[in-house]
Amino acid sequence: MSTERRTILVGADGSAPSDLAVIWAADEAARTGRSLRLVHVVETAMLDVPGRTTDGIVEELTESGERILRDAEVLALRRQPRLAVETEVVQDQNVPDGLRRFARDAAAVVVGHRGRGGFTGLLLGSTGLRLTGGYPGPVIVVRDRADITADEVVAGVDLDEDPEPVLDYAFATAAAREAPLRVVHVRQPAPLAVEARVDRRDATETARERLTSVLAPWRERYQDVKVSEEVFIGHPVDALATASANAGLVVVGSRERLIPLGSVSHGVLHHARGPVAVVRPYA
Repeated sequence: MSTERRTILVGADGSAPSDLAVIWAADEAARTGRSLRLVHVVETAMLDVPGRTTDGIVEELTESGERILRDAEVLALRRQPRLAVETEVVQDQNVPDGLRRFARDAAAVVVGHRGRGGFTGLLLGSTGLRLTGGYPGPVIVVRDRADITADEVVAGVDLDEDPEPVLDYAFATAAAREAPLRVVHVRQPAPLAVEARVDRRDATETARERLTSVLAPWRERYQDVKVSEEVFIGHPVDALATASANAGLVVVGSRERLIPLGSVSHGVLHHARGPVAVVRPYA
């Protein structure tokens, strides 16, 4: 995480999941010595209806957004009294575009897993795909869970993709939390014809050796972080969803080619039991 990125950005809409995102982000900002920026987006695309006047509607929605942000600021400062908090209501076509205005200074963007208005259906609709699949840097989706104080960080690593963005964020987060880090690599079963010619144990051991080699530079850099490595055969979504049960955060990557959000990342967002960080390289 770049030291030049000074804020943790939260998309706030006043819903209960959004409030959990504010709390999570306040803790993260305090841990990492950053300020908190709370943003409410008034979506102008919803108002673009032929023959319909918007006189007064934008002003009303803006005033509502200001009330939402005042409440969110109170919530954040109640959690972390010494935190520096900024608030802003912006107008944009949609929520992701509104939040992207602040990408230059943001170390991460945090949202609830569902909400009202522009955040409804965040994980399932185009809004969620555009945000988690296209935002530069980590996007954290906070789920509504009572034991959100769990501390272990779980990182899902695909050895066929560049692991640097995921491991940079996962190790830095574990270090800031003084939390253990569990790095998980899941091999999907090969087709039966291939499995018949390949010793599964040898393939798993080879993957384990590759994972150990990949992690070596980060282990050297973060010597105080307690790291465990796990290699499974199965489906990555199932393995990471199971691992999320006892995790404070699950970290996964987002592919840059072909599709904006990989099927594994999308599946983990659907099925994880706690907060998920989807990490793309900073622009």
